[in-house]
Amino acid sequence: MSYLTEWITSIILFILLATVVEMLLPNSSMQKYTKLVIGLLLIVVILTPILKLLSTDMDELFAKMTTHSSYTSKENTENLIEMKKKEIQASHAAYILNKAAVLMKEDVEEELRESYGLTVKDLQIVVKNEDQLTEMPIEENIESVVILLEQAEETAIQVVKPVQIDTSRQKEPAPSSREEGKIANFLADRWQLQPTNISVAVEGGD
Repeated sequence: MSYLTEWITSIILFILLATVVEMLLPNSSMQKYTKLVIGLLLIVVILTPILKLLSTDMDELFAKMTTHSSYTSKENTENLIEMKKKEIQASHAAYILNKAAVLMKEDVEEELRESYGLTVKDLQIVVKNEDQLTEMPIEENIESVVILLEQAEETAIQVVKPVQIDTSRQKEPAPSSREEGKIANFLADRWQLQPTNISVAVEGGD
């Protein structure tokens, strides 16, 4: 691109210089020969890239083009392989995490329903170096577990008891807020994790 710019600049400068020379020349028979010389020089300037190309060793030029093309093709192939490799690793890690989440959910779901009246709506596992995950995560790999619970569907209609409102008592925290700590301890004990690594949220709670 720079060579093309330089070539066009040379042509423009030569035309400007030739115009100035032509204006300075007196009207005489020499003016005709001067124009002829200027015209020949302009042709030489225009044909400069072609003359340079003809003076270049064509074998060397083709060798450079072939080498550059091969290097570029090899580099693109390596980049494509590396990109595919990362995609496969990410897909494999996502599959492992999804499978681990299903197993952890199945492990606690029954007791959650019976003891707390809750079911697991969503469970996400965050691990260290997820892109390098090749097997089921263990405690050392798990950074946190985020679990979202929701009220279990009741199979029978419960009898509604009379409600008594005592305005003299202070407002108590919602049951879900009080139970989240107990649920986190229960899950930590079942999954062999630290309670601080488990984040419990109850849909509809505080």
